[in-house]
Amino acid sequence: MKAARGITLGAACAVLFAGGAVALTPPPPCDREENGMMTHDVEYLGDETSGQTIETYLNKTTADGIVAGAPGPIPQLDNFNGVRVTDCRSGHFVAIHGVGQREAYAALTATEFLRPRLKAGKAVRVQDVRRAADALYGGEHYLRVLTLRETEETCGCNALYPGLWQN
Repeated sequence: MKAARGITLGAACAVLFAGGAVALTPPPPCDREENGMMTHDVEYLGDETSGQTIETYLNKTTADGIVAGAPGPIPQLDNFNGVRVTDCRSGHFVAIHGVGQREAYAALTATEFLRPRLKAGKAVRVQDVRRAADALYGGEHYLRVLTLRETEETCGCNALYPGLWQN
């Protein structure tokens, strides 16, 4: 009986301390506002050899609570809610409105434009990402595919590819 209470108390402490550790885990470093847009969940597109990041990319929520309803830093990004794939060498990025990050990651990396380079561990070119995005999403009425350029290093590029930015 005494042993059972000890095991139960030990298990309760383990659960308590494990829960506390999760609560103290800091948020990912790039889940924030960046150049007038919100970004989160940055990750490599493929692996660390691609030179590209992919992340959720959207406008701020308005005071009325409209998600991604605020104006963008440029008119092409007004009401934008989607993803961006950034080339960390040049700062060029492909933004795709109307698609989620998981879906875009799976679809883009499976295309003939990206799959061979990713499998070979080669750097991915921004024009390959744009061709893949156009092939997948270019004909849709609701979806938008844009190619733009950041003037400052993105948080995601700094976190995943420090020193690669060539501005």
